[in-house]
Amino acid sequence: MKIKTLMMTAAAAMLGIAATTATADTVVVADTATPPDHIWNDPGGWWQSTYVYEKDYHNLYNANELTFDLFGSFLGQERRFTDFPNTSIRKGRWGGGIGANYFWSRDVGIGVDTSAQTESRHFVDHVGGNLIVRLPIDVIRLAPYVFAGGGRKFNPQYAWFGDAGAGLEFRLNRHTGLFADARYIWVDRTRTSFGASRDEALLRSGFRLAF
Repeated sequence: MKIKTLMMTAAAAMLGIAATTATADTVVVADTATPPDHIWNDPGGWWQSTYVYEKDYHNLYNANELTFDLFGSFLGQERRFTDFPNTSIRKGRWGGGIGANYFWSRDVGIGVDTSAQTESRHFVDHVGGNLIVRLPIDVIRLAPYVFAGGGRKFNPQYAWFGDAGAGLEFRLNRHTGLFADARYIWVDRTRTSFGASRDEALLRSGFRLAF
C-alpha cells in the first residue's frame, strides 16, 4: 500500500509540474507574439510611436498594412530601355506626388500613385497602379521591392503607359519609413500634334506612413 501511495503521489507531482511548465510556455509565447499595431486598433498608441526610432526590429513590415507616400520626383525622357538611365538632370522635370499602397501579406501588395511635374501642361502628370512584391529583412530594417503595372499620363499629351521598377524602403519604426525607387515607363507611341510619345524614367524618394 505504501508503494502504491508513493507511486500515485509521484504521478500527481509529475502532472502538476507538466501543467505548470505548459502554462509557463503559453505565457512566454503570448508575450513574444505581439500583434501588429494598426491605427484602427489603437489610434492613440499609433500617433505616439510614429516619429520615434524603435530599437525592436520585429513586426516592422506586416500583413494587412496600408501605407501612404509623400515624395519628391524627377521625370526625364528616355530613348529606349537598354539606354536607361540616359537623361541629364538639366533636361528633366522636377516635382512631387502622393501615393497609397495596401499589402494583404508581408510580401505582396498593390499601389497607386500620381505626381505633378514642373513645366507641364496639366497639373497632374500621371495616374498609375502597380503590383508590388517586397522582401522584408527585419534585422537591418530594409525591404527591397519590385513592381510593375501601368496607367494613364497627361503630359504633354494623353497616352497609356506600362512601367516596371525597383526600390528600397527603410523603416524607423512600424509606422514610419523612408523610400527611394526608380521606374522605366513605356509610353504608347501614338503620334499626336505634339509629336510621337517618348519613353520616360521616373525617380522618387520620400516618406512612407504605415497604418
